[in-house]
Amino acid sequence: MSLDLDDIDGLAAKVRRRDRDAARVIVIKRSTWSERKRFNLAHELGHMVLHVMPGIDEEKAAHRFAGAFLVPADVLRAEVGANRSSLSLGELVALKVRFGVSIQALTYRCKDLGIINQAAFSKLFRTFAERGWRTAPFAEPATMKPELEEPKRFERLCYRALAEGIIGESRAAELLDISVRELDARLDQVVA
Repeated sequence: MSLDLDDIDGLAAKVRRRDRDAARVIVIKRSTWSERKRFNLAHELGHMVLHVMPGIDEEKAAHRFAGAFLVPADVLRAEVGANRSSLSLGELVALKVRFGVSIQALTYRCKDLGIINQAAFSKLFRTFAERGWRTAPFAEPATMKPELEEPKRFERLCYRALAEGIIGESRAAELLDISVRELDARLDQVVA
């Protein structure tokens, strides 16, 4: 679910359901830029599936999981090589478009895999800071369109419940946080 949140980028939770197992839910901040949303979703998925041993930092483990999930090591090495002294911003922008993650996440992944060393990593992050990419509005080049990263499953489930007569139009509109008129307009769209 994508919600208007202030101080939380994302969270994983279990929602209790009557007479059924708890449902797993990931909630992310709607106003976050698309590449960060994608990373946050993978990070929260990491919290759900990882069983972190005592003494291991759970947040770092979830971050590394997200990096590995979104940017597989073998694919990244095939793209950039196994050992580099540096990476160009042009390469990073092209990789961002390919993988759908931020330039910063790609740089971390390259460091974690030993493709670049700490000195190259630090130099790149100084450049990112100079260009304003490390602070809001995180204006990296080649940013994805936000509407492409909005979760749609909840919306589809509302339409399904409506179609199957489980809920009425007013309840569907309420759940979708839109007016009944907007719901009707969406339902009347013709698919070409």
